[in-house]
Amino acid sequence: MREGLLKEIAAHGDRGAIVPVSRFEELRCEIEALRSDKHHMFINWMAGFMAIPDDLGFQPRSLISVIVPSPKYMFGFTYGGDIHHYIVPPQYLDEVYKDDEVLQYISAYLEPLGYRAVLFDRLPQKLMAVHSGLGFYGRNNLCFHEEFGSYIRLITLISDLPCDEADWYPARRMETCDKCRACVNVCPTKAIESDHRIINTTICLTTMNEVPGDFPQWVDQNAHNALIGCIRCQDCCPANAHNKNKIVKGVTFTEEETQELLTHKEDEPFSDSLAAKIKAAGIYGAFLKVLPRNLAVLLHQGTLST
Repeated sequence: MREGLLKEIAAHGDRGAIVPVSRFEELRCEIEALRSDKHHMFINWMAGFMAIPDDLGFQPRSLISVIVPSPKYMFGFTYGGDIHHYIVPPQYLDEVYKDDEVLQYISAYLEPLGYRAVLFDRLPQKLMAVHSGLGFYGRNNLCFHEEFGSYIRLITLISDLPCDEADWYPARRMETCDKCRACVNVCPTKAIESDHRIINTTICLTTMNEVPGDFPQWVDQNAHNALIGCIRCQDCCPANAHNKNKIVKGVTFTEEETQELLTHKEDEPFSDSLAAKIKAAGIYGAFLKVLPRNLAVLLHQGTLST
């Protein structure tokens, strides 16, 4: 049954691994051991977040890790008579529908066999994927798959599908990282340290770019490079060389729509036409909250350069 499920996952263009649920405690211990790391901000959050719910409705026996290819998108914004194109890195437009798609096809496979699965993100999904053999860490702390690079979305499920043993690998980096410093050199905030396992998330541009509010004054105006998050350390990585130019072209917003986005207040509704366009583009949740600020910064860059 496990092999059949892995083939089903591959048939949908994804890649998967299945390990015993007992590995959850090992992951918890590994995260707890990192609390003393100098860059522990998210480690503390994850350590307190990890738990298997009591109300699953079944006795958990396995963890299912799925890697889904997730492309970069490019949106256009008409401003001052010109169209400016900006990138949305992988994952940000996949959050809802990809997770549901994976759950749906896995459930369709398992339920006729008498088993169930539910989405389960209360564990370090990158660490889980690396330990299960699906990928490797990069120096930038991202998970890389040999086929898809870091342009992926990680999805984890918990299931009552029997699994008593499975391969479990050490947490390891790609071999290409040994002599490469590309991401260290290109990081706009110097958050990646060549001699440290964990990046400094407190100064990572992705972290700041995902949270509403003013950017710290020390962040260089030209550091910003995406509508949310940061794409610099992914695009420069040799492990992404084979697919970094694969970009899905999204919608282009008109001059009026761009102005409405720039002046939007969180507690106000969008016009019906713009709301429909935003929804169709897949922009929602936390992304939508920071879009006006992030777009204004990027457009200001363009104004300064002309």
